[in-house]
Amino acid sequence: MRQKLTYLCGLAALVLLAACQNDDLPNGGNHTTETAAATFHVFTRAAQQPDGNQEVRLYVAERRQENDQDELYASAIHDVSNGSFLLERMTAQWYKLAFIAVPDLLEDKLPAIPADSAFNDLTLDYSPVLTRNDQPEDDDTEDLAIYRTVIDRWLMPDERLTEDVTLKRITGRLILDMGILNDQFPTRVQEIKVELAGVPSTVYLRDKGNGEIICDLPQPCTYTYNNIDWDSKDHFRACFNLLPYTIGTDDTKATVTVTLEGENETIEFPLVQGKHNTGEANAIEIKPNVLTTVYFRGMESNEFEVRYAGFDGMSIEVEDEWNGWK
Repeated sequence: MRQKLTYLCGLAALVLLAACQNDDLPNGGNHTTETAAATFHVFTRAAQQPDGNQEVRLYVAERRQENDQDELYASAIHDVSNGSFLLERMTAQWYKLAFIAVPDLLEDKLPAIPADSAFNDLTLDYSPVLTRNDQPEDDDTEDLAIYRTVIDRWLMPDERLTEDVTLKRITGRLILDMGILNDQFPTRVQEIKVELAGVPSTVYLRDKGNGEIICDLPQPCTYTYNNIDWDSKDHFRACFNLLPYTIGTDDTKATVTVTLEGENETIEFPLVQGKHNTGEANAIEIKPNVLTTVYFRGMESNEFEVRYAGFDGMSIEVEDEWNGWK
């Protein structure tokens, strides 16, 4: 009888010890051993999957029990360029999922994931696009935009989440329209040079949970056009794909310099929005998913007219439709 009582007391102690250990686990069950899966269908524009000239990546970030719970760690990166991806054998817990699509020439600039890398430190270098002098005006010729969407999701045990994710364009486009050159200037134009100061060259993958676009590393950019068709009756137009910023502040002054034939006369025009009848100058905004067109209105006015429009027939700042849960 004494041996049986001793055995029962020992068994009760083991059960109590196990219960105490379970109480020490963090609330929310973030580190369960149960597995989960998710399937994502990715669109870079409404109803359009990535084309063959885009690289699409999924960055998976999570909090780790053994580290600061406020710190996010990028634990995996997946190629989603075919427009669909199955995320499987995942621990059932909370994740931050960052989808980003870039043109092919930025493939090498997509951030890698060193061991235990902080997700909030990951940035994308946009400078290869900024240095392009021959950027096309339409996406069908070559899409040089960045698309991104960051979402938070719980992956539940023994369930598969299926979801459509439409990425949003986070870059804007600046079009400089100098008009028909032989109508605008008294003598032949030999060269047009556009100088932009303080152009952001990197963007963070993170968005502070509200879609915010966080840029860094401002740099000067110079674009030179000297193959001028003076006899053309078409408008001279130059295109620039840019991360969001404001042109015309003290740190982001911009200038258009026109060199004329003959004595190589050079005329400089500050790239600012003229305000009619006041002489005041306004800044020019480069906004995500917005076309900003500045029109030169002749040497005498020394000002540019600015118009904002959406891409692909969309109105200003209209976001792509979010399809939600399926």
